[in-house]
Amino acid sequence: MTTTVSFDRVSNIYDATRGLPPGISEQVTDFILNLVSPTADTKFYETGIGTGRIAVPIAKRGYSYTGIDVSEKMLAELHQKLEGVSHKLTAIKGDATALPFDSDSFDVALVVHVFHLIAAWKQALAEIRRVLKPGGILLYTHGQTNSTSPALEVNALRGEFTERWKSILQSYGHPFPRYGATEEEVLAELEQQGATLETEIAAQWRVEDTVGKLIENQENKIQSAAWSIPDDIFPLAIQDLRNWALERYGSFNYILPEERQFKIVVVRNWA
Repeated sequence: MTTTVSFDRVSNIYDATRGLPPGISEQVTDFILNLVSPTADTKFYETGIGTGRIAVPIAKRGYSYTGIDVSEKMLAELHQKLEGVSHKLTAIKGDATALPFDSDSFDVALVVHVFHLIAAWKQALAEIRRVLKPGGILLYTHGQTNSTSPALEVNALRGEFTERWKSILQSYGHPFPRYGATEEEVLAELEQQGATLETEIAAQWRVEDTVGKLIENQENKIQSAAWSIPDDIFPLAIQDLRNWALERYGSFNYILPEERQFKIVVVRNWA
């Protein structure tokens, strides 16, 4: 297994399918800056910087920001956003488990929706701890920048749709792949290492997608979990999903709402 899943194949649609809604990005940026109270000398670092959806808004405020990513195409999207912009952002292709930086280099580290994709996530975590200055802060977001709670009644139908897709794939002998860590594993590891954890909600919003749109997303293999589905199984599984959805919801225009939130675990007393 490769160390990290690369998002080269979806770099051109990454922001469209995973970006934050208008206004939410600024809200998240403000929240992060309020959390860490940076000065002109504060140095930010991010593992899995991607297209810079978190990094660019912070860098545009004038802060020093450094990041690595395994995907050249994702980094190309990031650099395109910075054309003509005055900034102190450095983004390079690199391995999360062997960072090319000196120890005690950064004041704040961020990891957003990455550790479920890194097989050697404990080594990646150790590297972040190494490059953080003593007393540095880690901001950790595990989920797909939404950390959706299936417990919320409004999200129950969306959760049912996802679980049905998983069970269809399972019926063809293809369980959902797992590459890296669960959120619980990462937080348990941090606590074991003596860190104090505090959960904050930086922003909340609602999305409303039709059943048809959700099926289309699966067809287009937008999510990394779909990339390993064998070609002989995929069309059959999609057809099963269509048949079930039409029977379950009555129309592909049926709307499945979802309440999302940008959850940040603030990790202190660790580095």
